[in-house]
Amino acid sequence: MKTALVISSYVAASRVGATASAFCLRRLGIDTIVIPTTVLGRHPGWGAPGGTSLTAEHMRDMWAAIKAQNIPIDAVMTGYLADDSHIDVAAEIISDVKAVNPEAIILVDPVMGDHGKLYIPESRAKAIIAKLVPLADVITPNAWELSFITDTPALSLEDILSSAGALSTACLVTSVPHDSTIGAVFADGPARYFVHHDKFDSVPHGGGDSLAATFLAHLLSGDLRRDALAKSVASIFAILTAAIESDAGELPLIREQDALLIAKPLPIEIL
Repeated sequence: MKTALVISSYVAASRVGATASAFCLRRLGIDTIVIPTTVLGRHPGWGAPGGTSLTAEHMRDMWAAIKAQNIPIDAVMTGYLADDSHIDVAAEIISDVKAVNPEAIILVDPVMGDHGKLYIPESRAKAIIAKLVPLADVITPNAWELSFITDTPALSLEDILSSAGALSTACLVTSVPHDSTIGAVFADGPARYFVHHDKFDSVPHGGGDSLAATFLAHLLSGDLRRDALAKSVASIFAILTAAIESDAGELPLIREQDALLIAKPLPIEIL
């Protein structure tokens, strides 16, 4: 059994951050350890979230205890980082994991903004780019985050392919528009794959966290990257479809969890 370590937000009553990503990883057979960057009651989109962010010292204490257990870790996934100091903690943890297991997969989800604006301070966004992106084997930005990371437009599939393909790190880009559809691109140098589906008018939060974790789970299970992309996009598309049909404000991950295992892969385009 593979083991992943997730460093992200814990939100008790909303299926976002590590609450979503850890569930997806576990449902797909990946033992999962979580170091929370926040402990909140609900997603801030619902109103005052309650709770607080954790201190860097608290996170380091948690990691010291986990590290003392000598648990083999096969992947590290970073998500929402609630304080600039969390970036340094994440980098330290990645360094420790890589020292023990050089083959560990490092996935950085650069959670920083969407719809044309940052929702974390610019200093934190730039620190993620400077300190964590270079440590990653794969990053999973949405299209707007990719444009911020590369300082280039990401308005079309062609823009996104150009920007993602120029990165030295493999990149899975979400929220990629193409005609009347939307999807995800995986680019790693000359390897470029695209999976897309019909657009939704609106979707609950947490789809990006779930997609990144599901993609990572398939990689850890030995799938080729293009197959991991097709399977993970199909699964999250099915779950989002169920959310829209039931007018759910949260991702119905528990009710629709079988989609993580049995969703029919969507067609994949090799670009």
